[in-house]
Amino acid sequence: MENQALIPNPTSQQGELKRDKDVRICLGIVFGLLLVAAVFHILKFVGEVTEEEQKRGPEITIPSMDFTVLNMTETRLSVKWDLLIRIPPKLPGFYVCLEGDFKVFIAYKGVTIATSPIQSYTLKPHWSKLLKVSLIASEGDMDGAIMKNIVEDIKARGEVRFGSELLFPDCRFGTTGKMNYACDEATLRFEPGSQRDATLVENHTKCAYQP
Repeated sequence: MENQALIPNPTSQQGELKRDKDVRICLGIVFGLLLVAAVFHILKFVGEVTEEEQKRGPEITIPSMDFTVLNMTETRLSVKWDLLIRIPPKLPGFYVCLEGDFKVFIAYKGVTIATSPIQSYTLKPHWSKLLKVSLIASEGDMDGAIMKNIVEDIKARGEVRFGSELLFPDCRFGTTGKMNYACDEATLRFEPGSQRDATLVENHTKCAYQP
């Protein structure tokens, strides 16, 4: 009888092995479900971020803006802006058409005072590019009060602030309109003793897409 007690019971061992196997299978299923859920949430988050980025669009920057007073008297004012516009590598192709025309607008205290001629451009996918554009405005383009305020800024403060707006063709899927970019106000400061040439105070001006 004692020898029989020492002999392992095959049925009991098989039962334990089956339970272990069942536990491993259950753990594998639970782990698989957790993994699928995690991947789903990650893909959903990435999709939401991408969709939001598509709506917002990459920022355009203006690294350089020069302002030149061509003529200034009590009754006359003629000025010029020279801008350097940086197109980021994410913009060409997906957002903005690779070829087309664009326009630039200059505003003083929210009022547009200068519009550039239509400018042609050519871009490469995933490549940044600098676009140059110049605008000129005179007393005929500006309200008398605005002209007076600009002259006062130049003479009394030695600096003047302008806003700007960019208009590019929209090449996103399902769209046929324009991409309108509104830029932060830029501070243009004159050298001490000068009332002719002013340069951008900031490192660059940011332009954000306006849906």
